[in-house]
Amino acid sequence: MTRAWFFLILLLLCCNGCDTEVEVLVPDYHAAGLLNGTAAVPWSALDAMEGVYEVTEGNALLGRQVVIRHTRNVLSIFGERDAVYCILESGMADSSLLFAGYWRKQVGTETGIFQVSVAADEGGRALLTGGQAVPGSIILAGDLGNAIGSGKRPVRCIYRRPLYTSDTPFLILAHRAGGRNSDYLPASENSAELVKLAEFFGANGVEIDVQLTKDGVPVIYHDEDMNLRLNQKSGLVGSVSEYTLAQIESFVRLRNGERIPTLRRMLATILRQTSLKVVWLDIKPSVPLSMLTNLQREYADSARTLGRDLTIVIGIPDAEKAQELQQLPDYRRANVLCELDMETTRALDADVWAPRWTLGTQNERVAEMQNEGRRVLTWTLDQAAYIEQFIRTGRFDGILTNYPALVAYYYYSQ
Repeated sequence: MTRAWFFLILLLLCCNGCDTEVEVLVPDYHAAGLLNGTAAVPWSALDAMEGVYEVTEGNALLGRQVVIRHTRNVLSIFGERDAVYCILESGMADSSLLFAGYWRKQVGTETGIFQVSVAADEGGRALLTGGQAVPGSIILAGDLGNAIGSGKRPVRCIYRRPLYTSDTPFLILAHRAGGRNSDYLPASENSAELVKLAEFFGANGVEIDVQLTKDGVPVIYHDEDMNLRLNQKSGLVGSVSEYTLAQIESFVRLRNGERIPTLRRMLATILRQTSLKVVWLDIKPSVPLSMLTNLQREYADSARTLGRDLTIVIGIPDAEKAQELQQLPDYRRANVLCELDMETTRALDADVWAPRWTLGTQNERVAEMQNEGRRVLTWTLDQAAYIEQFIRTGRFDGILTNYPALVAYYYYSQ
């Protein structure tokens, strides 16, 4: 081999080995200081703001209308186009409501700064004195820019109607505690840091993946083997089950630097730091069901003590786990979600039936299971056209998705 060929091959190997890392940072919206010196907005005012708004300026980003909801003191805006969402901190001054944060197209990597306000005479004073929203009574006006705050464009949204609600709560379950690493979220998938953001993305429940360490501790991690899709380079290779919790905590960090959470830490975070209503435990083969049923009862008791409306369901993904469940002496006491057929769901006395979305809306079958007292969820639905179709024409009690903001838009804007 000539020296020229040697260096050419070496160059190709180096190029193929390079990481094509993409980093999407949350823009620094605090630098403009819009919320400096403001007071906290009463949640009653944020409650009254919730609704469907017409977008009269800023349509290129937000589309023709948006859904606005709040979680504690954070306002979220959900749009149809490119699964766009905005997450905004709030404050008030002189009877005006002020909001600063960022927008993000979840389909892609675009993001930027978003700042709006409700002036005192455009709904702010009425919201703070207990007024109820009527069409045209609330106007959000401000601007949106790129990630460094330049390229500003005006944005203006006008309240048109209340959010759609149904007699039974609709569940919007965020996949992997909030979404996938491939969507460049601010925290790693299946991390305790991400689950604290899930409600801001529109979710009222989450699905998390449970593996078992060598010393028998359930931890939250999707894949059986550790890999660079999920964590930073660590020197540890092979299955999660080959390492103790101490080894994993010492040497492994998720893609955004977080520790792999134990199941206990994740449930405690959900219980005490969120208002999420449902947790779906997606269990892997190595995890014994008897361990999970005990944890389920323990955290159900804690939720009752704290006055929290929280349901933890154990997912049964295959026939082996269904058989293992039926061998437990008190398996009918467990709160179970069955991904298998209707007959197995009945045999397990499962509380939830969860067929995959590719089987269609199956309205007659869904109604049959609901009439037996079960909830019916479908998974994992991400395509906008199908999300809209399933919400408009289906009878499901909820959807598992990587795009909870998009599901929230279609559900609440009905």
